[in-house]
Amino acid sequence: MRKGERLGLTLRRAETVEDLTESFYRLHLRTRRRLGVPVQPRRFFDVLWRLVIAPREGFVLLAYWGELPVAGAVFLTSGRTVVYKYGASEPAFWPLRPNHLIFWDAIRWSCENGFAAFDFGRSDFDNLGLRNFKSGWGAVEKPLVYATVGGELPRVGRRTRVSLLPPLIRRSPLWLCRAIGEATYRYAA
Repeated sequence: MRKGERLGLTLRRAETVEDLTESFYRLHLRTRRRLGVPVQPRRFFDVLWRLVIAPREGFVLLAYWGELPVAGAVFLTSGRTVVYKYGASEPAFWPLRPNHLIFWDAIRWSCENGFAAFDFGRSDFDNLGLRNFKSGWGAVEKPLVYATVGGELPRVGRRTRVSLLPPLIRRSPLWLCRAIGEATYRYAA
């Protein structure tokens, strides 16, 4: 964290809907493409701002290198808990540890504002890098159990359509990633 600050990283809290729907969303779109998962439609973040962030039921932190946003995270609050919900960052800036700076500030703010718990959110089991990052902060992993209502997704041969998405998303231009997210997010995320 100190290294990033020494080398010019700055942190700021989102103050406008554009901070979320433009600055964070650009990072989020590229992160989701890198991970091969559908990105939420931009209107989702408009609604998130209006119904959650603006009424102070959550907040967004953005790390900047000069004027360039290089990492960001969305945190939600519920009762006495702060929950990490979405994160995005540019891999070229990972050596500066912008995500560490964001989490340090979020945890500090949570303590200063009387929150009793900080939830690092869910992680896919096979995402060892994210799981290690969270455990490095002292996070305790707990299994999450999901139920599906409405039957199975349609199949193409022996593979679900969902399994075809990751390689397609990873190789697509950003405009196509957005279109795939618009069409599939409610089914595939």
